[in-house]
Amino acid sequence: MTNASQTLSEFRSRAARLSFADRPATAHDPVAALRVVTILGLLAMALIHLLDLPGTMGPDPVQGTLYLVLMAGSLVAAFRLVHATSLWRFALPAALAASAVAAYVLTRTVGLPFDHSDVGNWNDPLGIAALFVEGVTMAAAVYGIVLAARSTRSALWEIRASR
Repeated sequence: MTNASQTLSEFRSRAARLSFADRPATAHDPVAALRVVTILGLLAMALIHLLDLPGTMGPDPVQGTLYLVLMAGSLVAAFRLVHATSLWRFALPAALAASAVAAYVLTRTVGLPFDHSDVGNWNDPLGIAALFVEGVTMAAAVYGIVLAARSTRSALWEIRASR
């Protein structure tokens, strides 16, 4: 076995030991808490957009279609996070929440090519709830990514130290 493949093999075995999917959840396990918060946030994002969906399926259903894509993506990301074997599974929830916040800001400021009806409508209660849930989801997911980067870096340092 070459030196590079040996290092890769060592890294994979150490990374597997660092995997959080096999660890029992304890009261002090930040990853388990992040998973729960992120999954609940994704489900809440899907629910909020489902409640607002009937008003978006008018003559030009582009916004409604984007809602359906966001809802489907949220459900897929939530189920992936339930069965996660890597902290990097937090990347999709972070991207979904960030894209939803960006779309909300765009619809309230300049509007979208297919919809200008919400420009300036910052007081919509469902929109405010969506921003809150998306912000919490994004924060939890980004923290999960930070933990993933730390665990990867720790595995690399363990490999270097063992030589």
